[in-house]
Amino acid sequence: MAVYVLPAGVSAGIAWVGLVREFSGKGRLLGSWASSSLMLLVLALMGVVAAGAVVLLPHAASIPPVVAGAATGATALPRRRQDETAQPYVKFMTLGIALVRERLVQRVHLDACSWSDRFLQGIETSAQLRVFVHDLKLYLLERHPLTAETKTICAIYTDVQTAIDVALDVQTRIDEACRQAGREATGDELVARRQAFGTALAQCGHLLRFAYVHGRRSENEELRVLRAKAMSDDAFHSPAVPSQRRWFDRWLTR
Repeated sequence: MAVYVLPAGVSAGIAWVGLVREFSGKGRLLGSWASSSLMLLVLALMGVVAAGAVVLLPHAASIPPVVAGAATGATALPRRRQDETAQPYVKFMTLGIALVRERLVQRVHLDACSWSDRFLQGIETSAQLRVFVHDLKLYLLERHPLTAETKTICAIYTDVQTAIDVALDVQTRIDEACRQAGREATGDELVARRQAFGTALAQCGHLLRFAYVHGRRSENEELRVLRAKAMSDDAFHSPAVPSQRRWFDRWLTR
């Protein structure tokens, strides 16, 4: 039994290291139960492949030379670009590993989007969003001093600011028209206001996803402090500095 378990374990371990390196800066492999299950399925399939190789290797000498030559020659055939290789026959030849990995990539991205949407649910006004985005930008710049990442953060922040300005202009124009006419906002005006604010929220989501992808779970509490400060009428109602954590908490929250 150990003859099969050891190769399977080694294969799964190497696959785990490869997945961690591949998804570094792209998302969290353990961001949800769905992504965790898909990741474990990839490791299990890799282990099955390794165990199967142990079974088949003793019979390698019985493979006809013509078949071995054809298989070797096939590796030299021209290959398509990476984004065009995910054909059904490729997924079948990899025993479903390519298909599960593709689903894992999608799931990791959806985890980041879902986390960002849930995080922004409490923000209801453009003023709150502006305060939060500004604090979030400073928070990220302190933790990502590299030039390339700094440019990305500033570029996303500029897009968010532009969207917030548009939302404020729409809200101000509608409020002024309602005040002068002494009426409530019409259905079309409410839709326009909601769409403009929704666009600003979506742009802010890009900056939040950067924090999610490039950060750690231990930073979630600090981000919640920034959100609470932005949502409060008085910034002094929320603590300026996050509560101190014990030295081993960061390992428990990874």
